[in-house]
Amino acid sequence: MPDSAWRPAALALVEALTGRGLVAQVWGHGAVRVRNPAGEPDTDDLRGQAFAPGLRQEVVCRRHDGELWWWWVWSGSSRKSPPELEPLCPVADTTTAADRIARVLAVPFASSPGRCG
Repeated sequence: MPDSAWRPAALALVEALTGRGLVAQVWGHGAVRVRNPAGEPDTDDLRGQAFAPGLRQEVVCRRHDGELWWWWVWSGSSRKSPPELEPLCPVADTTTAADRIARVLAVPFASSPGRCG
């Protein structure tokens, strides 16, 4: 897909996700990778760093019924399986895409005043 078709949508999505406290970057042709820093293991937790990937999600921009859509990228059923794609929403609906991604990457009670830790 030509750069001009997906890149502005990807940059808008990154901006919307950043505004929700997530870290996002454009990756490859039509992909956006997102992570929630609140879900990352502590830097001094070596076991956590080695075994816990944190909260991460990738979405890709692909055609769906003649228009560009964001698609969730999910792990395949086995290590050797290709990733599975699921439609998220049209790329023009940046707010819906960012809201849904933020919901998937949410850390419940992370900003709650009564949180222990």
